[in-house]
Amino acid sequence: MKGIVFINQVTGYLMKDVINEFCKDYDDVALIAGKISDTGPGLDPKVGISMICPYRKESPARRLLSWLWATIQATVIINLKYRRHHIFITSNPPTLAFLPWFCRNRYSVLIYDIYPDGLIAGGFLNKTSILARIWRKRNRKYFENAANIFTLTDSMADTLSKYIKRDRIKVIPPWSMFDKSSKIEKQNNLFIDEYALRDKFIVMYSGNIGLGHSVESIVEVARILSKERDVIFVIIGEGWNKPMIAQKVKDYHLTNCLILPFQPADKLKFSLSAADLGVVSVSSAGSRVCAPSKTYNLISLNVPLLAIADADTELALVVEANRIGRVFKNDQIEKMADFILDLKNSKIALDHMINNISKCSEKYTRANAKDYLFHFNPN
Repeated sequence: MKGIVFINQVTGYLMKDVINEFCKDYDDVALIAGKISDTGPGLDPKVGISMICPYRKESPARRLLSWLWATIQATVIINLKYRRHHIFITSNPPTLAFLPWFCRNRYSVLIYDIYPDGLIAGGFLNKTSILARIWRKRNRKYFENAANIFTLTDSMADTLSKYIKRDRIKVIPPWSMFDKSSKIEKQNNLFIDEYALRDKFIVMYSGNIGLGHSVESIVEVARILSKERDVIFVIIGEGWNKPMIAQKVKDYHLTNCLILPFQPADKLKFSLSAADLGVVSVSSAGSRVCAPSKTYNLISLNVPLLAIADADTELALVVEANRIGRVFKNDQIEKMADFILDLKNSKIALDHMINNISKCSEKYTRANAKDYLFHFNPN
């Protein structure tokens, strides 16, 4: 093997941490990316970078076109520059599953999201369609020929096991872009001052506002607690359901909801640290095909969790097993409201939960990135 080249259309902190670990053992390391996120550490200077089409998510058509064009570009780059390299392929874009048809390199796979299962779970693709059948058939060969198969959770590995034997899949838990020193205490938090949130109990959702994220449930909780003047709901993010969420807030005449766009990378630790309670949601089907990374960022900042998920999802198991929050179905609006009030009114209960989170955070640190290098077999 001459070297190793990573392909990730949107390269975030998880991928950068993994690449930097490989730089410690390999001299020839490259990255093919559409965008390299500002979050987390920078890349090792010796990483060779080739840029491809960035991910476009304005519509399903643009999303698909950006996936296809990025895959074509990556294929050309591999054949022109990296024909003797080991390819480390991610599921971003998912159409990279077809890349080995057009090159002869040995390759490994890191699955962030499982396709076509994720598209089927989201209602974007019919499970009986020709494309879904072709994709599922392709997955079996794709995983069979991979030197290494990595994913993030046991639930995702269980889903992948319908394509490849479970014992071939290596599960490495994700981690946070932050460490414990990143926590910004409330008295020093510029985000709190900027939005006049001092002396408020802040319930925060920060992430994609799309199908299956149950953000509308948070608005319904805010409606129930509209007379609690010291409780405020902060909803940060973008997505297809954001206009609907904003309209609900307007229709209900809610003054206890603050809707904001995604925060810049340099403000993220301020916004997340401001939360007294972080909301994380995942659908039952979604929990088996992806892992909500915001969970681990909130854990690293000692923020208790209000999880909206089915009891058998990975998210629910993490929250309940570690006693770092509570899990609710998306229609348990009154129970969510009661939980929020219980935490707000009981410093003892809140401190106990924060203590549990501090212990739990040790499982989801940047040290997990080393496991990719440790378990990597180039042959």
